[in-house]
Order: sequence, then C-alpha cells, then structure tokens
Amino acid sequence: MSPRSPKLTDLILWIGGAAALVVLGWLFLTVANRPAPQPTSQSVVLVTSTPTLEATPTVESVWHFIVTPTPGGTLYLQPTLPPPPPVIYPPPRARSGFLFGGQVQDFKAPDKMQWAGMKWVKFQINEGDSDAVDKIKRGHDQGFKVLLTVIGAPSRVTDESYYAQYAAYVGSLAANGADAVEIWNEPNIARDWPAGQISPVLYIKFLKPSYEAIKATNPVTLVISAAQAATLVGQSLRTPNFWTEVDYTTDFVLSAGLLYTDCVGVHYNVGTTSPDTTDPNLKGDAAFVYLPRLLEYYASLTRGTRPVCITELGYLTDDGYDPLSQVAPDFNWAQNTTVQDQAKWHAHAASIGAGSPLVEMIIVWNVDFWAYGADPHAGYAIIRPGGGCPACDALHVLGLGE
Repeated sequence: MSPRSPKLTDLILWIGGAAALVVLGWLFLTVANRPAPQPTSQSVVLVTSTPTLEATPTVESVWHFIVTPTPGGTLYLQPTLPPPPPVIYPPPRARSGFLFGGQVQDFKAPDKMQWAGMKWVKFQINEGDSDAVDKIKRGHDQGFKVLLTVIGAPSRVTDESYYAQYAAYVGSLAANGADAVEIWNEPNIARDWPAGQISPVLYIKFLKPSYEAIKATNPVTLVISAAQAATLVGQSLRTPNFWTEVDYTTDFVLSAGLLYTDCVGVHYNVGTTSPDTTDPNLKGDAAFVYLPRLLEYYASLTRGTRPVCITELGYLTDDGYDPLSQVAPDFNWAQNTTVQDQAKWHAHAASIGAGSPLVEMIIVWNVDFWAYGADPHAGYAIIRPGGGCPACDALHVLGLGE
C-alpha cells in the first residue's frame, strides 16, 4: 500500500509549528541578553558599610532621609511598599507655664537655687529606688516642686512583665506627690538602654502603661518622654550603639508616642556659644549644637501639639579645675568657655524659654555635682569651686522666682 500524500491542511499546521518554535527561541535569546532592569528610588535597599546620606528636611513636619546609591553598593529589588499609615497627633496641649529648676546631687544649696529663681528640683533615680519618696518630701519641704527622671533596668527592656512593674513604680511616685516624672533617660544610646535593642517602638512599651498608671493615680503629675542624647551626627544613622536624635524622635512620632506624653523631653548640654547663635546650614543632629535649631526641630516634629521640657540644659567650663584637655579630652570642645560665659548663657537661655510658648520647662544641668574626671560633671555645675554661683546671680536678675 503506497504512503498517503499529505493534505494541504497538514502542511499548513507543520509550517505554523516550526514558525512558533523559531519565535520562542528568539524571545528566549532576547530576554537572556537583556540588561537587568534598573531599580527605582522606591524599590531600592542600599547595603553599604556606612550610611551615605545627610538628613534632608522636607516640607513635612517630620524630617525624612533620602537614600542615594553609592558606587559599588549592593542593590536588592523589593516590591514597592504601601504608604505608611497617617501619623496620629494628639489634641494640642499648651504649656502650663514656664517651669524652671535645677538637677541636684546633694541638694545642699536650696537657698542659691531659690535666689536664681528656681522653683523645681530634679532628682535622677533608678526604678525601684527606695528613697524616691524621701526625695519628693525633701523637695516639697524646701518649697520646690519635684521632677524625677526614672531609669529602668536596661537588661529587662524586652521582658514583657517588666513593663507593668516599671509602670506601677512610676505610678506610685505620682501617688506620693511627684510633680513630674520623666520616663527613662537618653534611650537612643547604649548606656541606659542595651546595645542592639534601641527602638522607639520598644520604648513606647514602657511609656504608654507608665502614662496611664501616673494619670490614674495623680492626673496633675506631668509626664515627660525621655530626652535623647545629642550625637551631633549630620546624617541618618542607626547603629547597635546609638540612633541619631532625629532618627529616634521621628520614629517615636510616627509610632504615636506623642499620645502618651504631656511634654517632650529634650537635652541641651553641648553648647559653646550664646543660646541665640545659630547656623541654618547644618543637617541632622549636627544642627543641635545650636539651641535655636533644636527648638525649631521639635516645634516642627510635634506640629505644636506638645511643648518641650528641657530636662538638662548646661554649659561646661573648666574654670577652677584642671584643663579639660588633660582630664577629659573628649570634652575639650568646651575649653574656651569661661565661667562668665556659663553664667550669661544660662540666663539668656532661661529668658528665651520663658518667652517661648514651646518651652514648658528648663532644668539646669547641674547645680551641685562634684565629680570631675573623664566625665566632668562638676564642670557643668553652676555652684563653682569655693561655693560661688555666678549663674545664680545672672539668673536672679530675670526675676523668675517672683
């Protein structure tokens, strides 16, 4: 039997199949040789040994940082994430007045503090300290209102049971008459907070129950969020040992931390110039060497919903002590500050605070500390060697205690 001749339709199908194979092969080769797609600014995660960016203020009230590629960096494509939820700001709260005082170690010069116009005294304590109620009583007996800054146990910041314990302790302080409580101290550095665990979200796990416990026992007690340590870094930087102040406080606000504080804690103890001196060009924490830039930042950050409480404001001078260059070289940036500068600048800063609706409190760091070494606390003290207090005299002229 002879083979059947192919029909026309079979021939067409055979030709079409061959053509399809040719097209598929061409597509495969084209895709294989095509350059990889370039990532967009919204989908890039840049992995480099060190950050490459400076803080870039935007029209937003919260500062953001823009990541720019570094040659040689490794790029990973990630899907574009949805926009974050809107920031929850609390109803605005005006300051209760201008609250002025000083942090003490021995509290042996209440007369000098009152001469300076101070009506508040600050003690820094640890969670669980048994003499805290005595400190409240000592302050009240001398005619002062009392601020307690309460540092918790760094080793327990991830212990769920510790949040309630810490909250119960600060609630008991309010019940015993504490006029203000600052929840922790400088949690953006690995000194009072453990390395590798720095996180505003973790900090809020202490702040929220503490705020609620304090208000439940004494609604008039002022709750202050923890002030940050100034890093003076001009770029966005989050390391295991520290976060910049801008990074930390931005995330704090984005995580709704403002809902659980009456006043935002701030520290300013790196000044070497008059408190009205400024420089508009510095970025990030580097700008906070100038008091006006620090206040400008916090006004923008909070959108005016919360005042600030400067729970440490100090000017370092080695007048009357051995030179900083010999004893505390890390603090040699203050070598040219005189005790006259210290007195004048404290008075000027207090005057600025008294006249600003943003500033609810200034606590002078410090009144009477006596240790002078690698960390030269006594160089900040306004009571100088020999017992004099030029800053007290300069502050007295303002009439803050009247």
